[in-house]
Amino acid sequence: MTNFSKNNNQEEDIVFNKFKNKLEINGLNIGSIDEDGFINVKIGESDLKISLENARRNYERDSDESHIDELVDVIVSHSLKNEDWENVKDKIYIQFIPNDFDFENMLNEKVTNEFSKVFVLNINNGFSFITKEELSDWKKDLNELEKQADFNLGKLLDKVKIEFEDIDNHKLGMINIQEVSLKSSCLFSSKIKTLVQNNIGFPFYAVIPVRDFCYIFAEEDFEYFSQRLGSVVLDEYNNSGYPITTEILRFSEVGVEAIGKY
Repeated sequence: MTNFSKNNNQEEDIVFNKFKNKLEINGLNIGSIDEDGFINVKIGESDLKISLENARRNYERDSDESHIDELVDVIVSHSLKNEDWENVKDKIYIQFIPNDFDFENMLNEKVTNEFSKVFVLNINNGFSFITKEELSDWKKDLNELEKQADFNLGKLLDKVKIEFEDIDNHKLGMINIQEVSLKSSCLFSSKIKTLVQNNIGFPFYAVIPVRDFCYIFAEEDFEYFSQRLGSVVLDEYNNSGYPITTEILRFSEVGVEAIGKY
């Protein structure tokens, strides 16, 4: 479940109060709050442990209640995870989490020393982590899960536009997609090479400080952009509820590798 924490003073905690009200509108209630600030909600046979930390950081950044709505949608839709493979397979995607996260029984794969790939169900643009037990219940293996996630990302890339801004005769690319929380994920689709090679070439470089923000640029422009993007990358990374990495990543035929960090 997406991780999020409560403020010690709940009366003044806008995010906590909005979260509580939205839960109750959907017929759910907070069972308890533990000493670490995690909120316990029971839905069906599942006991969910939720932190509001990420939702609060995003709300403080842009005053947008949609971050709270997304979390509640994931909780309400949690029962979907008990459905069979055919009913969930088109909702399977990947997301990225810093390596200091406690992955517990979540399916994850290390990408760099800074972050790992996890598999998620995309439910109303909110994400619920897929566990080893769920994969076993679906009678699928990791290879099949990876193929399905890549297939779904491939379909998404058919709708993706990469907009390039010319800066002193250097091209800086930005992904334009309605599902903004999957911007960074799109770079890891097997189709990304086809999408970029006729414009900036392949291999290419990218920064993905958070899941809904990324820049891409050509190998020939590495020196130019690597010296100019640091402040933007650090600002996004430090002020978002969904940080990934401050590394500069190189995408090539051999995969993804970090070649430096801010």
